[in-house]
Amino acid sequence: MLRTGLHFAAVRLPAGLLHRLAGGEDRGGVEKVFRSFGVTGAVIADPNQRRYYALVRPVEACPGPWDDPAVELLGRDCYLGVPAPYRADPPGTHWLLAPPEGEEDLCDLAAMGNLVAAARGCEHGARGTMGSVNWSWSVPARRV
Repeated sequence: MLRTGLHFAAVRLPAGLLHRLAGGEDRGGVEKVFRSFGVTGAVIADPNQRRYYALVRPVEACPGPWDDPAVELLGRDCYLGVPAPYRADPPGTHWLLAPPEGEEDLCDLAAMGNLVAAARGCEHGARGTMGSVNWSWSVPARRV
């Protein structure tokens, strides 16, 4: 378990969000979705919780079009189970895209915003409606 908010923050994404964009649960398709938005590394897959975590630079607040109740930024004082750098395959939590070696390898927050917006648009097209949403950038202390 590593504390978020010091060296990195994490965008927690429900697997279903990515699977809709990828057209299924295939790992290659999910990787392709991330890469198509410019995310080439620092993504953790947690198949047990059906979530992905994109590691980003730590931020206090970030303006932007963040609008999805199922997506959350894990900032200061949260904890995230981070797999060993060599753990690239299931079972269990593993690196979907390569672990970062430094800050320059973290995901771009703007790219993540674009990915979430595209997934939202995909969901909107599939369901025809959008629910009310709320992104919270200041996350209270809690364990993940």
